[in-house]
Amino acid sequence: MKKSVRYAALLSSLFAGTYYGASAKLYAADAAVAANAGSQTGAGSTGTVEGTARPVAGTATHDAAVQQPVVSIAEKPAPKPLPEQWYTGSLYSPSPALPAPGMIAVEPYVAAGLPAGAFDSNGHLNTRKGAGGQHSISQFSLAKYGITDHLSIYLLPTYSYSWGNHTKHSGLKFNDLPVEFQYRLTPHYTPSITLYFGVNTPTGDYKNLSNASEGVGQGVWALRYGVHSQFALPFFSHAMRVRLWAQVRHPVASTKLRNITSYGTEKGFTGRGHAGPYGNEGGSVELGITKKWVFALDLYHTWATSSSVNGYNVYSRKYINSRTGWSGAFNVGPGIEYNWTSSVGGIVGVILPVAGHNTSRSISPEAAVFAVF
Repeated sequence: MKKSVRYAALLSSLFAGTYYGASAKLYAADAAVAANAGSQTGAGSTGTVEGTARPVAGTATHDAAVQQPVVSIAEKPAPKPLPEQWYTGSLYSPSPALPAPGMIAVEPYVAAGLPAGAFDSNGHLNTRKGAGGQHSISQFSLAKYGITDHLSIYLLPTYSYSWGNHTKHSGLKFNDLPVEFQYRLTPHYTPSITLYFGVNTPTGDYKNLSNASEGVGQGVWALRYGVHSQFALPFFSHAMRVRLWAQVRHPVASTKLRNITSYGTEKGFTGRGHAGPYGNEGGSVELGITKKWVFALDLYHTWATSSSVNGYNVYSRKYINSRTGWSGAFNVGPGIEYNWTSSVGGIVGVILPVAGHNTSRSISPEAAVFAVF
């Protein structure tokens, strides 16, 4: 069986989360070729891929050929194979490590931030004008590369621009850069369990700002770690994919602060700031409507622990020793996916914070295109 035919067959099936039925056909075809050619079992190469997302990053979702046995126990046909389904990945959920070395997945996103109030410490929503902060627009491009059939490297370069709320616009800013290694524990892509580990590099502006809106970084290195799982199952006559995840970002040091900073200090301040750990956890559901059309829904929680600032302001002649409280928000992210092929798709939707405390509330329309090579 030609390599290109085998790759296309398994690519389509695993991208759709329906590898059980396709693997049976692939196994039979490869077995026949092996018997006729007298080749050794395990000489074939197969490849798979599927969509992914931000972070936010979903995760962030929000997915080459690889030498491996023709079929494994995990890929044997299920009693009731799922219908063929193509996915892009939901707006926020992360994805597993890529299934083949040399595989590249990219997903450019555009997201707007529309201020819609702020949640106080008791969870009450304040909708007065300006309570939600500034308007913003962000562009982030997820990039993932398969190092092996289990290990991938992930980057998320992000640019942002903010304005409004009686302050000057921020200008175009490059944010802190996430770099992450993803290792899939399972031999298959769906169902799967993947571990994440990496760092946030302090590339974003955070001190000596003209105004607070220019702050897009923390000024410290932060560890990134988490776990992710996904599986597919039938839902009446359709296929449904479910993802569950938990992620933590843990700053490893304090940083020097001067003048206006992203930590909330003002002109004339000199001191240090220490950001606390933060992260998110949640789940997503992607329900196939047709093979190309998918309804996606993210349900997740974001949180941040206390951050502290210590120093002195020469203008006010005051020592400052402050600490923020914990903050968090529960979010809903409905979206619609359309997939032109098994390796190219797009999604549009909106992230809606529905409850929270000690945090601003921003409605975020988003759009993304996913492709794999």
